[in-house]
Amino acid sequence: MSELKKGILASLLSEIDPLEQAKTDAKMEIAAKIAQAMEAKKWKKKDLLNVVGKDNPSIITKWLSGTHNFTIDTLVELEKALSISLINREVKNPVMIEYHLHISQEIDKPEKNSYFNEIMTSTFVSEQSKSVQFQA
Repeated sequence: MSELKKGILASLLSEIDPLEQAKTDAKMEIAAKIAQAMEAKKWKKKDLLNVVGKDNPSIITKWLSGTHNFTIDTLVELEKALSISLINREVKNPVMIEYHLHISQEIDKPEKNSYFNEIMTSTFVSEQSKSVQFQA
């Protein structure tokens, strides 16, 4: 490669946004995984097309090009069809969220014939506090 071509290539590469590069890399990796899985199953594009229930053969070409912007739905469909993993669902650092529910109700004089006040009086006579933990 000539020095001029190297200089032009270096210039172009220096202008690439790192986030855009990461997106392109991810798309290329997904396309490669799909192609490898198809090869392992000895599938042609038509075979994958039939299994995922699509009717336009060009979609498979787009998926394998490394430029397609996949939806989560499509990635899950491909995972099931090809018996591979395309989405990392591991949680490396689980986050604990603690939620406190504090309810207090004081009813001095419930109105007569008020169903709501009757329920509130019987349910919330004293202060109640509950703590629930969710794991994200």
